[in-house]
Amino acid sequence: MYSKLRKKAARAAAVIMSAAILTGSPELTFAAAPFNVNIGETSTSSAAASTAAEAPSTYRIVGIGDSLTAGYEPGMNATSVPYGFVERIYEQALFRGRAAYSNYGILGLKLDGLQRWLKAAENGAAITPDEIQPSLPDPRAAQIAAQTVKLQNELKQADLVVISIGGNDFRGLLAQVPLGRTISDGWLKQELERYEASLEASVRSIITLQPKAQIVISDQYSPVPDMPLVLAVMGLNDKDGMTDNYHYLLDAAKQLKERLKQLTARLAKEGYQVKGAYSSDSFIGKENSATHVIEKDIHPTQKGYIYMAEAFTNAIWGKTLAVTQDAEISIVVDGKELINENKPVLKLGRTYVAFRDIAEAMKAKTQWDNKTSTVTITYGGNVVAIKIGETAMTVNGTRVAIDSPAFLHKVGKEQKTYVPLAVLADGLGFQVEYRAPLKTAFINK
Repeated sequence: MYSKLRKKAARAAAVIMSAAILTGSPELTFAAAPFNVNIGETSTSSAAASTAAEAPSTYRIVGIGDSLTAGYEPGMNATSVPYGFVERIYEQALFRGRAAYSNYGILGLKLDGLQRWLKAAENGAAITPDEIQPSLPDPRAAQIAAQTVKLQNELKQADLVVISIGGNDFRGLLAQVPLGRTISDGWLKQELERYEASLEASVRSIITLQPKAQIVISDQYSPVPDMPLVLAVMGLNDKDGMTDNYHYLLDAAKQLKERLKQLTARLAKEGYQVKGAYSSDSFIGKENSATHVIEKDIHPTQKGYIYMAEAFTNAIWGKTLAVTQDAEISIVVDGKELINENKPVLKLGRTYVAFRDIAEAMKAKTQWDNKTSTVTITYGGNVVAIKIGETAMTVNGTRVAIDSPAFLHKVGKEQKTYVPLAVLADGLGFQVEYRAPLKTAFINK
């Protein structure tokens, strides 16, 4: 038993020694192919029927920072879709209305790299990956850097900017601790000063582009578990008067949090909407389950990303929302969960919903023609007619093809008209987003 435990501890220690004391080390091994992440692309459904003048407002989110922003987890490849804290913030926005997001997380990004990148975005200037930061380990670095002018435009339109940065900069603390408190304390003080100054410069670049945006910044957690064997292998056990290095590292994370609080308070006093998202305490005592440290990686697990997302959500909205029923598919219409006997239906890989339920929730007018088996709905200047079994609908008098026909579905003693979710977007201008992790379809005006 002791031998197995020692091997497990050695694996964890080796990872931490070669990585970082805090999150986001550029030393990690990444998949040869870039994973699939939402780089510079807003995720939102739009309807052909909507005109520019009638287009509803969209809450726009931009995520920028390091690998935590990107939602990285070990084992990702070209087909992987990240599900980190940015994606969860987007879902929380969908609970509250129409939303879109872009994720500009770069693996291995440091404070100075973020500062140079945002300065380029502020000036609308092109920048190469090496000009952002030499030897970035992210295989997508060139692709993301090429989006800098687009990043500028999206920051100008942003309602919310979320940031995680700093973990890669503090990895040097691990090497300083065995040298004694005098050395490690001096190093930490110097790095905290640089952290606050560099982060402030980055935030001010965002403020220059969009002074009305809410900017929320994550603190940093320590991934080092309180395991004596791990600490011993790492050279962090009690020797030469150094005691309780586990809590020393937690205190370092606490000091970083205090610096972040000072910075956000100062900017808030100037009238800007800048806040901190403090999740580091949630990781304490849960490092093995909230991170992949035992798997030789210090990034968050899904549990860890939940902690981060909840901290952001509480800072932004004050409350994390969720559907209440355990259903195969839940429907949230304009912020309200649809709960009735007319359940969504899966047919040939498509999700169908009871048309009248959605129309009533959106306060649209509907009319049923029994002779032609046609339902007509009027909403926001759009008139849509859908005939049962037809592979086309009529939108404002124009015939538009649909990939799946409407059908009548018996619920109790009644026949209900069921339509594919896409019809709601293509015909009526609603935003329709299905979020597989939540098994929830969001329908917003």
